[in-house]
Amino acid sequence: MDEENLLDSHPDLMDPEWRRHAQTDAWLGAKKDRKKFRKQQRPRRGRQWGLVAFVLVLAVTTAVVIALGQRSSDEGGGSGTPVPTTVNPTSVAQYAPVDLKHAYARTPADVWTKGIDGITAPAPAAIGSFTAAQVGDAYAKVKQVITAARLDPAVLERHDTSAFLALFAKDAQTDIAPVLAAKPAGDGKAPNFSSFVTELADGYHLLDQGPRTLGTITAHPGKEPGELAVDVKYVVAYAFDHPHPEGLRGPSEIVSFVRSDESYLVRQGKSFAASSRGLWADGGGGSFYDSIGCAALDQGFLAPSYSNPDATGAPGDGGDVAGAYDPNRPMPTEDTCTAK
Repeated sequence: MDEENLLDSHPDLMDPEWRRHAQTDAWLGAKKDRKKFRKQQRPRRGRQWGLVAFVLVLAVTTAVVIALGQRSSDEGGGSGTPVPTTVNPTSVAQYAPVDLKHAYARTPADVWTKGIDGITAPAPAAIGSFTAAQVGDAYAKVKQVITAARLDPAVLERHDTSAFLALFAKDAQTDIAPVLAAKPAGDGKAPNFSSFVTELADGYHLLDQGPRTLGTITAHPGKEPGELAVDVKYVVAYAFDHPHPEGLRGPSEIVSFVRSDESYLVRQGKSFAASSRGLWADGGGGSFYDSIGCAALDQGFLAPSYSNPDATGAPGDGGDVAGAYDPNRPMPTEDTCTAK
């Protein structure tokens, strides 16, 4: 038996687990200039925000729980590396090669649905004075709002919120418009326009594989006659482009997660003025987590973590915060994103 065959038949080399670790070690070792990142660790970056609630009398802030769902995916991994058929819904791989054609690989979003259809609603049924058809219309309206706020290129890339604003009742628009117009946010504190919409920082662009969503919509009677309360609980994942993906340490550098728990009111009937009939924002809260550009976030915009020139920790060094991807868990409370 020649030397080559002896190597091929060695028990260690025939062990798939050993091979996997050897490939990872080789990939990491080829980037010795990144060792300094592992010597200076700090938690992942995150930021909470609160959604401004506009109602006829007062503002209300609410928090709700998201039901988690999944779909299957037949997308493969990058560079010949297979993607697991199941993905841990609470973590992102710390170190892994990044293939921009499969940017969500090794993240929870790999099994999520592209676009708004990842957010689901039950079959419409009559609630209070609202017929089943009207409840169905309310579900559709809320999905339309989320699409305009978090998925529409007009808002994401061009920062044009006019179509989003037009979806609300006229009186509600009067309150929301000044918040949307105040850009940049300036102090990095909520509420600001990022409580309502997601706008990308200038110079950063998304890949055509997303955004992807996961969440649910439910409804119940409102506090006033003629009101229907609609709660939507969801996460959106955004995959950013990068000119040199071979230099990335893992998917956390380009995949950002925005978790949002929001409530809306639909008002109808003669008990409300004509200008108040329609959709109202009724509070909520959320968080930005993973792959967050700190300087951009302080101004209200979304950018990937590779935009941070002083990034000293490897993705995941601070430990995963499950609630950032699994809305069944508590909303993340960490705020370690400090722009330098």
